[in-house]
Amino acid sequence: MNQNWKNNPRLQAIDPKKLEIMEFLAAQCQGKSLEMILPDLMAASSRLAEQGLSFTNAETAIIIDALKEDMSPEEQQLSLIHI
Repeated sequence: MNQNWKNNPRLQAIDPKKLEIMEFLAAQCQGKSLEMILPDLMAASSRLAEQGLSFTNAETAIIIDALKEDMSPEEQQLSLIHI
């Protein structure tokens, strides 16, 4: 997976705990299909919620954009429908 998502300026002020989970999620989901990614996204959200945190819509978009880099065009279209 391309690591360019880490250079997104919107991540400069992110909580370090969120960034850690985003990095773990990106590594864990690398090469997985959409069906396999969605449970991982939900689990990451649950881990954040346990710490009193949650991903903003912008942070979620960054994650999804990074994960979509490894998806086929068909999977990318499906991600637009499901997410």
